[in-house]
Amino acid sequence: MSEFTGLYDIRDMEEADKNFILATFLRGLYYGDSWFSLIPKYIFMKSYKPVAEHMVNSGKNNIKIACLKEDPSVILGYSIMSNDYMSVHWTFVKSAWRKRGIAKHLLPKSPVQVTHLTPLGKSLLNKFETTPIFNPFAL
Repeated sequence: MSEFTGLYDIRDMEEADKNFILATFLRGLYYGDSWFSLIPKYIFMKSYKPVAEHMVNSGKNNIKIACLKEDPSVILGYSIMSNDYMSVHWTFVKSAWRKRGIAKHLLPKSPVQVTHLTPLGKSLLNKFETTPIFNPFAL
């Protein structure tokens, strides 16, 4: 068990978290994927924002937040997954909190698929009990 586990909790997303999630998801996908970054930024942000908003607002997904125990409004990371936990849409952990087991606590052990993938995400696929497939159409 990580020495950092006692510093944070995992909770459900709250309305106040949505802007942070949308902003970090869009920036992370744009700058984290060489294909998306070939699109002019203003076109990507305008065109992909409705996709991100749908993931956050549709009720079809479960969004978990890693936050400080002492102050639950401080987000350390989050995951966006389908309600059945079979699809992982996105996971984010602030850089200062990475490599401390937070993403592992935010994710299911055996998702079937991932819908968004960056080179970093691809390198982490083998961390699951079974390797999920990349299926960007399973939104």
